[in-house]
Amino acid sequence: MKGTNNEDMQFRLNLMVEELGELAQAITRGKTREEIFEENIDLLNLVLGNFVSMNASVAEIDKAFWKKHEKIMNRKMKVINGKNRVSHYGDKKVK
Repeated sequence: MKGTNNEDMQFRLNLMVEELGELAQAITRGKTREEIFEENIDLLNLVLGNFVSMNASVAEIDKAFWKKHEKIMNRKMKVINGKNRVSHYGDKKVK
């Protein structure tokens, strides 16, 4: 990837936004499970590429994953519009 612009994180972010839009379309337009899988794989490839671009080691990724996982799992659940959520909202009040 080096020297091809693919290591530029702004470029990669733009690609991820585009692919997330394609995933959203696949879901909202009732595409098949296979098509939704394909769009998720596109995003997964980009996320993995982000780590490659950052020269991240497997150990760093593993440590960061489990640290974030623990943080998410320890959040208090909120009910918003009748659905359970564990998203972090900071000090903002959610309606």
